[in-house]
Amino acid sequence: MTRKKVQYYITLRDQSNLPIYTLRLPGSRIYVVNSPSLISAVQRQYKALSLWPIAAKASVQIARFSKTASDIINTNTNGEDGDRGCVITFHDAIQPSLAPGKHLDAMNRVMLGLVAVSLNRLEQQATTKVKLFDWITQQITFVTTNSAYGPANPYKDPAAVAAFGTYTYGISSLILGLPFTPAGRASIQAMAFGSTAFETYFRDDHHRKGSALVQARYDHSMEHHIPLNDIARAEFANGIALLSNTVPNTGWMLYHIYSDPIVLADCRRELTSVVTMTNGPEGKPTHTVDVSKVKTSCPIFLSTYKEVLRTYSNAVSARRVMEDHMLDNQYLLKKGSTVLMPSPVQHHNPGIWGPAHDAFDHRRFTKSEKRINPTGFRTFGGGNTLCPGRHFATTEILAFTAAMILQFDVKPASGSWKRGLKRRAEFWESTLNPDEDFEVEVRPVEGEGVKKEWAFTLSDLDAPIALSAEDIPEEGH
Repeated sequence: MTRKKVQYYITLRDQSNLPIYTLRLPGSRIYVVNSPSLISAVQRQYKALSLWPIAAKASVQIARFSKTASDIINTNTNGEDGDRGCVITFHDAIQPSLAPGKHLDAMNRVMLGLVAVSLNRLEQQATTKVKLFDWITQQITFVTTNSAYGPANPYKDPAAVAAFGTYTYGISSLILGLPFTPAGRASIQAMAFGSTAFETYFRDDHHRKGSALVQARYDHSMEHHIPLNDIARAEFANGIALLSNTVPNTGWMLYHIYSDPIVLADCRRELTSVVTMTNGPEGKPTHTVDVSKVKTSCPIFLSTYKEVLRTYSNAVSARRVMEDHMLDNQYLLKKGSTVLMPSPVQHHNPGIWGPAHDAFDHRRFTKSEKRINPTGFRTFGGGNTLCPGRHFATTEILAFTAAMILQFDVKPASGSWKRGLKRRAEFWESTLNPDEDFEVEVRPVEGEGVKKEWAFTLSDLDAPIALSAEDIPEEGH
């Protein structure tokens, strides 16, 4: 398990061909679910098979909360004393700020403006040579954190960005209860630096000019009497949710599009159809991309995005067995054990995706020969623990990638794209990263020789795309 990580579960699936099996570890049992129908059964039993005790323990470990905050967070984690615990009410508290609607649209519009600013600035340069994933980290960090935190964004300080990188490097040590390893100690020091910056941010009420998401997180913590420094610690740790998946998924999008001329031509052709051109006040042409139309009129581009999610997901959904439970009236799960549902097991299931499940097919999700089992696509989880930030992350990745495709050509500095890149991820990371970054050259697309400004908009008809079974409307609705 340590050496192969998530790949280990795929190996066991192929060896055993079992719907569910048990891994016995010293003092504990782990039940690993392979069957899509059993995954649905697990999701329906969200009380008996609960995420929240696991989430509470993990948050205390990685944020290094005070005893006061830890006690609050670990109280009533599964609604034993009514639906008023800090952890079990958190999802509902932030959901309105991330659900499709005015709050999400406001956050998206800020984000889209920042994407335009960032890439319009890049277009002024003839050729830029960068390490692809490192450069994307810088761009996405700038766009995402400014969208979330507003004018007083603590990440405007490069030291805060560096501290977050140091912090994430040691998270595995913190989760495993090894805070005194070199990585663990560095992570704790970085948390102290980042939380101080966020404590000032909240104390000076700068969050009131930030996004509805940040305000909802703060208000929820205050309602549960979490101390201010612990609120700041939680917010610094929340950078994991904001950045850890968006960055690599954007990188893989660009890699697969630019490394294959057919994919690039398909996506450029679709995106060009949703661009409108106007002349600015100084006669400078402005090309505007309606991201809402990207979601409804660019099926190959969207399919490429979903194929990236399918291919590079490393997520493992976990549940704690709160009481002895007979799953699907067939399998006895013992209290205190853990249930795991590794998404790669489903994403590379030949029974769902066919014999070419390991190949990257950018048109895979445009094919309609048969309906895909909803539990076969689990990048964002499912059931009552479905990732609430999936729509914001999707809009950001699509907008950034669309802007790049329309404005720039990207070529590998070595002269040829590397194939079969090795991938890595810590056990807590939900998306695989390349084992080694590589240099690319970014230059503006050759055109009529006139510099253009680019802008992005969301029409009034903006709607989310289906990223999970829960996003698919029922018939008649």
